Amino acid sequence: MLVKRAGYKRKWLLGMAGTFMTLSLLCAGCGFQGLTGTEKDTVSSQQEESGLPPGEAQVVRDDSVKYSVPEGVSVLMYHKVGDEKHNGAVISARNFERQMKYLKDHQYHPITMQELHDFVTEGKALPSKPVCITFDDGYEDSYTVVYPIMKKYRFPWTLFLITGMVDQPGRMTWGQLKEMADSHTVTIANHTVFHPHLSQLKSRGEKEKEILNAENTLVEKLGVRSPWIAYPYGDYDKEVLQICKKAGFELGMSMSDGRAHNGSDPFTIRRIWIGNPVDDKHFEDRLIHDNFVKL
Repeated sequence: MLVKRAGYKRKWLLGMAGTFMTLSLLCAGCGFQGLTGTEKDTVSSQQEESGLPPGEAQVVRDDSVKYSVPEGVSVLMYHKVGDEKHNGAVISARNFERQMKYLKDHQYHPITMQELHDFVTEGKALPSKPVCITFDDGYEDSYTVVYPIMKKYRFPWTLFLITGMVDQPGRMTWGQLKEMADSHTVTIANHTVFHPHLSQLKSRGEKEKEILNAENTLVEKLGVRSPWIAYPYGDYDKEVLQICKKAGFELGMSMSDGRAHNGSDPFTIRRIWIGNPVDDKHFEDRLIHDNFVKL
């Protein structure tokens, strides 16, 4: 097997430093603090030892895999794994593993956020039959169920984390997240602090706190600097987009149906909901069509 690493092109949130300083002054005591010199040294050391920054998925593909520019890419959106009935956001462990096996058996190639970004913004080639796998929120089952299955199939995937809910009942712990970040099997990214409807927050400052405090926490707890964000409920407005662009984010995930294409707006990437009602037939439909059958 040949390890191929997508070009790790980071602006490292160029506008973030100034925003961090502003919010530190406005929000004294609210927990928004910069990294200390020791913390920065720790992050740098982790990156040097692994060869990859923490929280970036390593891509493992056979060197025989062919690359081309696809017509579109399905970005699959999962949330929770479990046996809850009558909850379309939940998928059983059995169904999830069956879907991952389907991807493997049918020669699909999961891609990273960086690869998706480079395709959308620059038209760069992707492996044959590309698909992007994302999970939102940070439920405990992302560690106990999803993590081992994805390692089994050697699939890169992305976890959009609600930082303010870590260590809560039913959610992942910082210890579990640290293990995952250092494993380089998953990309860990921003899903705000407390998962609000961003467009409904009263002020720009409140929106900045939700987005930028989450980013700061990822750095402090995991050494992860993420230019990827998923808007809670797929909800955003012009001001939210301005904040993300100014801070240096490079991709924003919505919840609108459809696939991503070269030339799509990188800050409103469409995703495809997956839950228990999506059987094998409808799963295949979602992988290859923009206008798939709605359930």
